[in-house]
Amino acid sequence: MLVIPPELRQWRFAFVVVAPQNFTHSNGIRVLLDAAVTARSLGIDVCIVPVENEFRSYNALPAPYASLPISWEIPRGCCALLGDTLTDELLSDTRSRADRICHYSLAPNGLFQCEGLFGNRLFLHEGERQVVYSPQISTKFPFFYLQSNFIELEPWIQSTRKTRRPLLRQDQGRTLKACIYPGKGHIKELPIELRRRIRRSGSQLITRCYPRSKRKLYRYLSEADLLVSFDPLSSLSYEATLLGIPSFILPQWDEHHFRDHFPVRLDGIIWNDLLAFLRLLDNGFDYEAVLSSYRDAIARNPQVIVELLSYASGLQQAQPFSAADLNSYWQSRQPFFAQLNMPSPPEAWGPLSVALLPLTPLDRLQDFSLNAIRRFLQRCHRFAKRLRDAVRRLRA
Repeated sequence: MLVIPPELRQWRFAFVVVAPQNFTHSNGIRVLLDAAVTARSLGIDVCIVPVENEFRSYNALPAPYASLPISWEIPRGCCALLGDTLTDELLSDTRSRADRICHYSLAPNGLFQCEGLFGNRLFLHEGERQVVYSPQISTKFPFFYLQSNFIELEPWIQSTRKTRRPLLRQDQGRTLKACIYPGKGHIKELPIELRRRIRRSGSQLITRCYPRSKRKLYRYLSEADLLVSFDPLSSLSYEATLLGIPSFILPQWDEHHFRDHFPVRLDGIIWNDLLAFLRLLDNGFDYEAVLSSYRDAIARNPQVIVELLSYASGLQQAQPFSAADLNSYWQSRQPFFAQLNMPSPPEAWGPLSVALLPLTPLDRLQDFSLNAIRRFLQRCHRFAKRLRDAVRRLRA
């Protein structure tokens, strides 16, 4: 039975979220909003403090978060839970108004060094607490893993289970269809040993902006045999394994042992170990165990919320490290984050031929056709622009 400390009901918890209306594109935003919904369902006083690039005012978020109260300023005396990518001005305002501050990091501090004003590098003040979403973010901090309920994925999961689709649909000698995902990373050429296993004509490039609908995204994944990701920190790799699709993440990670403490099974995901991934392609993984751990994690969410808010508000033990020690720890990881060069701009997301260089005459013909189409469309765009400019001049 879930026990809620009565002291939690004496606080107002303010979840500070950058662009909360973008939850359809960001699992991190969704995690924060789901945390607020779950806390509110337990009778705990919560609100969302939106952060926008340009100030915009709205009274409610889209469904399913329309019931969450919105505050356009940090409530005085609150316990503030801050997500990533916050401005110095907002941090200063929060420190002047909140009685408790807890940084709930869904990405490592300083990972997004290319974000400019909204980069996520911060320096803790003494008395502030910091926790992380998962041990991949950091193996040094307490983690509070809240499992997103991927409602849009459920029909595809059920279809996978009903048809008992084999984990590997690979016949001996048959090449595989791949989804290639740059994500926040930079697309690069695949190792030749993996490239030889992939059928280029049946593969699909997916990006942070394409496809626009979750339905189409999951259809692409369900039709693929594997996912290749250039983003070392993306929920999409885990979502693929819930469809029985093995995922290979090319960039390495600096804290190698986070998997040993991860709260859900990551059997279908391999980071930066080509031989291990090729064995995974040959041998498969325990899909039912992965799916079962996902369901169990969803069921644990209310307990995790209570533990997170108890820690954030100071009901649990003190943070075991000083702010200076934690700032020094994050500083030691900055050179690794710098070489990841994240997040990448859209021009680093493609084309597919960057990852899947041509191996056969058919591949080269495909490249020639796509490039011809691309050049034709670019010329049409330039012609249309000149035509519009000419019409405007005639009307002037």
